[in-house]
Amino acid sequence: MGSSRSRPRGPARFSFRNLSIRQQLPLLICLLLLSLILLFGAVSYFGVRSATMGIGQDRLKTLTGQLSSLFGQNAKTMLTATQASANQVSVSGGNEALRKIMEDTLTVRVELVDTSGNIVLAESRAGADKFRTGLNAKDLPTPAMASIAAPELIPKPLDSDFVGKFYLLGDSLYYPVVATITVDRKPTGYLIRWRVVKSTPKAVAQLSQLLGANAILHFGNSDGSIWTDMVNPVPPPPFDIHTTKGVVTYDHPGLGQTIASTMPVPGTKWVILVALSRSLILEAADRLLYWLIGFGALLVAIGMFIARRISRNFTRRLDRLNQATTALATGDFSSPVAVDRHDELGRLAQAFNAMALQVTQAHQSLEHQVRNRTKELEVANKELESFSYSVSHDLRAPLRAVSGYAIMLKEDYEHTFDDEAKRITNNIISNVRMMGRLIDDLIAFSRLGKREVARRNVDMKALAEACTSELLNVWPEEKFNLIVGDLPRCFGDEDLLKQVWLNLIGNALKYSSKTTDPLIEIGHTAGSNEATWFVRDNGAGFDMKYSDKLFKVFQRLHSHEEFEGTGVGLALVRRIIDKHKGRIWAESTPGKGAIFYFTLSQQ
Repeated sequence: MGSSRSRPRGPARFSFRNLSIRQQLPLLICLLLLSLILLFGAVSYFGVRSATMGIGQDRLKTLTGQLSSLFGQNAKTMLTATQASANQVSVSGGNEALRKIMEDTLTVRVELVDTSGNIVLAESRAGADKFRTGLNAKDLPTPAMASIAAPELIPKPLDSDFVGKFYLLGDSLYYPVVATITVDRKPTGYLIRWRVVKSTPKAVAQLSQLLGANAILHFGNSDGSIWTDMVNPVPPPPFDIHTTKGVVTYDHPGLGQTIASTMPVPGTKWVILVALSRSLILEAADRLLYWLIGFGALLVAIGMFIARRISRNFTRRLDRLNQATTALATGDFSSPVAVDRHDELGRLAQAFNAMALQVTQAHQSLEHQVRNRTKELEVANKELESFSYSVSHDLRAPLRAVSGYAIMLKEDYEHTFDDEAKRITNNIISNVRMMGRLIDDLIAFSRLGKREVARRNVDMKALAEACTSELLNVWPEEKFNLIVGDLPRCFGDEDLLKQVWLNLIGNALKYSSKTTDPLIEIGHTAGSNEATWFVRDNGAGFDMKYSDKLFKVFQRLHSHEEFEGTGVGLALVRRIIDKHKGRIWAESTPGKGAIFYFTLSQQ
């Protein structure tokens, strides 16, 4: 008894080969266009991006240089004006010149200092003393100029005028403008002009808009101590301005990734930093990317539409050719293909029409030959039927006569026969009976070829048990151990299947009759697609190398002396199984019995 197991099927996988040509062509063109668009789009985008970034960096360097030069010129202008005022001041006087300098609204204090750093004269706005005290207390301890001179105001030659560093006092930033006072080309003191860093957020925003790309403009001391956006102090940049050269990329809070460049301002102790938004610089490249994506999608859509039109125009004719081929295969020879082109498809249609014409002619010729052969076959069948009638009637009459005379001779004169005569008489009667059975089997075998299979639902277990009971009546003296298992029902011809069971079970009984404990088993095995019935015995068996002779007419693997038989039974079984579109085969070992299997088609 077998069992079948169904394996769960996974999801169907996509296969390009499963698509039709009408689907493959647009898909191929779409993939080709998409590949080209992606390739050239990527090359174009990254090329424009690289060029845009290069232009942005060049622009940043140019802006930084121009702004550095611009503020350097402004510092030079302040130094010139301060130097002009310094030329009017002497160590012993100059209050008028100091008051004139105070007319500048951004100047909060002016100091005249000697070369030792001592304040000689000073002019301040209201509250400037507090400013001075704050500077002294925090940045400029007495003497005042000594602190400033530490890095900056060491007595220098005449060109030592400069704009000093930023100083933070409260919320305001201040820076000094230092000019040298000379007499006879010798420095006699210094004029220090303290100016406040005073600008408005609006002015800074306007300057940023003027520069573009959300530009950031920061100023810081060259030592990196203080940085400002000209309105408020700001954090220093996250890189070393002394060791970093060229353009730097960094993340600016609130602006994102930026590129920055630094440069010292001539004539000052300042460094200018200009930063531009990287995203705004690359905005044109990103806009190009969006255009490429949109144009690519439009191009792919147009390509797919054109490819679909081309594929439909191409496959429409193939469909016609396929329909004509299908019609030709089903026997319709009146469906030629219209030839409306002169290209390869048109030549293919012409070749198909020529082939269809030849097939039509060949079909007509074949039908003519079939009709002739059918007539000849009908004549041969009638002759065969006449032969069968002769065999069943004319040949039986002399056989019955021979059998009757032999029986009469035995009954009337057997007491006068010697042993040899008795043996000969018995052989005559036995061979006549065997000849009769052979004639019956041949007639049944020949008639089976013309019989149609009348299928219906058949109870195979009941049929096998009925055949077993019928056959056991022939072996009253034998004691067989016969087992009939559960047999599935089938859809077949019950009369023909009965003949199968009779022959197979009869052979099992016959070839196991000489075994001490004959055992015959009738059962089935269930496969995944079909049921298989079998008959197993433990009788004489046979050599498997002669198994090809089992199902042929008059082919026997045992002599008549060993086991009686006509050699037609298994051939008859084979023909019945073939009519049911099934299979039959056998397995055996000499002296260990045999097993015969057969299957039946349910159609």
